[in-house]
Amino acid sequence: MHLKYLTRLAGALLLMHLLPSAALEFQVHDNNSMTLNAVLATGTIELDDMEKLHQYLGERTKKPNTAIYFDSPGGSLGGGIRLGEYFRRSRIKTVVEGGKTCASACALAFLGGTDAKGNRWMSTTTTSRLGFHAFRNADGSRNSDTDQTQQVVAQVLEYGHFVNAPTEIFIKNFNTPANDMYWFSTQESLDLGIKVWDIKNNCFVGESGCDGLSSPIPAKTDQPSPNHDAPLDFIRSYFFKIKKVPYPETWEMLSASLRTKTGFESYVDWWDKQVDKFSLDYTMALGANTVRAKLSYEMKNGKKVCSIDTLTVQFERGVWVVDEQQHQNCIKKR
Repeated sequence: MHLKYLTRLAGALLLMHLLPSAALEFQVHDNNSMTLNAVLATGTIELDDMEKLHQYLGERTKKPNTAIYFDSPGGSLGGGIRLGEYFRRSRIKTVVEGGKTCASACALAFLGGTDAKGNRWMSTTTTSRLGFHAFRNADGSRNSDTDQTQQVVAQVLEYGHFVNAPTEIFIKNFNTPANDMYWFSTQESLDLGIKVWDIKNNCFVGESGCDGLSSPIPAKTDQPSPNHDAPLDFIRSYFFKIKKVPYPETWEMLSASLRTKTGFESYVDWWDKQVDKFSLDYTMALGANTVRAKLSYEMKNGKKVCSIDTLTVQFERGVWVVDEQQHQNCIKKR
């Protein structure tokens, strides 16, 4: 990230809100131990908080693991990005505890969470609030300078690539008005690779024996989610994960009947042996449980294929699954 550019923007651009709360402060968190430097970070993020945190950690005993526990409403766009990059480089985990909030610039910083092995590691709870929305000028207005807006968007996307954050997060970010906030549900957090601690059952949702009954994830029910965007979000998550996770994981995102109809070998043959890479160009809700998706493929034989798929989703075992997928080719060329 270019510090000179972020510094120039710092006075003009904040992420979503101008907040009167105190500047970000760092102190020892109760979870501090012999093997973990646990740091509580509260207040509004400022541009130079990365340097302040680096100095704070430098004064503490070096330990195998470090985690930042956030409670922040946001603040400086540049400050949030710089903190997130620091977390990624320094392999620092990020946490939002139960009942706490991490929004706007804080949410961007949160995305940099990384464990000691270099893997993405972020954790919220079933009662945490993790929120994103579009940036605005320091006077509260939306930015009318097209070139500057494009530069900021490019910087945010560049940051997302650096911390390996899913594109879906930034779609929600830029599509949500600056005077509103998109709070991620438990299911959305899980789909985006964020660990979620179940406050009621004292376990991570999705782990053995933890069904997330206290979370917004429907458990043992056939009733659809009240979130009308859930089928769209699920389909986007499904295609995002293909080729990024082991095939058995996305295979389990299909209904039992579709798995029987397709066959695992055929599924892997298509995605692993025939498709080189692909992109999800758009998704559109056709009904409560039906989604249209356009996909562009680059095949391993050199051909390019475009298809418009109609996917039907349903609840099965308490989660969304793809129950039917119909293909219609739209372009074929060498």
